[in-house]
Amino acid sequence: MAKKLVAVKEKCVGCRICELACSLYLEDVFNPRRARIKVESGYNALDLPHICFQCDDAPCASSCPENAIVREDETGIWKVSKEKCIGCGDCLDVCPYDAIFISPSDNIAIKCELCEGLPCKEYCPNEALLLEG
Repeated sequence: MAKKLVAVKEKCVGCRICELACSLYLEDVFNPRRARIKVESGYNALDLPHICFQCDDAPCASSCPENAIVREDETGIWKVSKEKCIGCGDCLDVCPYDAIFISPSDNIAIKCELCEGLPCKEYCPNEALLLEG
């Protein structure tokens, strides 16, 4: 079973530190637009982090015309191939969790690939992110 990052929406206060930590860790900039996790403010009066749920039968992968989203055999984590992705956005349209995005820096799909829950989980002040599996 693949690990996955899970959000406890009742604990999320919308501080968006997870977005900043993610973008700094993966992109070397403090820029929420370049993070692989997004926090939606005011979702049913709560703040809701959107994170890749690592679906067993990932619709994003099956919708990709270039087969750019593949599951690692070793970890079970779905990853986007930067070499294959053409930035068409088909994967965005089918993700049931709104957890895949187009990178503003290189126009390809990006999504949470866990990083073992670091740094977003570690920097969350309310422990709203959990690494399961």
